[in-house]
Amino acid sequence: MTLPQPDPANFFSQLSPTYPVVTPDGKVETVMFLEASKSFTQIYDLLGAAFYVVKKDICGNIEKLYKTYNCNPEKYKYLNDMICEEKEVKDSLAIEALLWLKRALEFTVMFINGICDEYTKGTGSERLDHLATDAYNITLKKYHNWIVQNIFKMVVKSVPTRSVLVKALYFGKAGSEDTLFKDSRVYTQQLEANLSVIVQMYDEWGLNNDRKV
Repeated sequence: MTLPQPDPANFFSQLSPTYPVVTPDGKVETVMFLEASKSFTQIYDLLGAAFYVVKKDICGNIEKLYKTYNCNPEKYKYLNDMICEEKEVKDSLAIEALLWLKRALEFTVMFINGICDEYTKGTGSERLDHLATDAYNITLKKYHNWIVQNIFKMVVKSVPTRSVLVKALYFGKAGSEDTLFKDSRVYTQQLEANLSVIVQMYDEWGLNNDRKV
């Protein structure tokens, strides 16, 4: 009797480092968060060339946050402490950078979760652009001017089909959607725990803004 072969490693199962565990007092370690975000940007390479604009934006915001962190690594061990200090700084680059990084990550998580939800419900189809469009409309669209909105219309319409994306997330090998989406859930849940802390900080300290770019 031939035993079924385990699925190969996929993007989510081998991605390292992962997002940090939120501390008991609700803090997120700065370097671990930024390094995990940097690693996560590899997903945009799998989504296609059009997503380069998203990857570039995220990487730029990570660099800005590192610039602030490097001014006082000991003091800014946690994102919470960095942002608490920076909220007294007029036009803080770090506050704006983390805000946009959060929004881009929220967009990506919502898109991934949308694929998982359709799979769980058995309603998934080959097309995924509607999920990318919905995620964009909810998380990013209201912060973009019409020029950027038109750019993103092309970006979200360029997402690969379901089967192509699944194969890409398995690095070109065959693997089950069940394993892939279970692994993606585990990964995104940890990322969402980090994002929840950031959302709470920005709400509590009144750091959100609706400025368009």
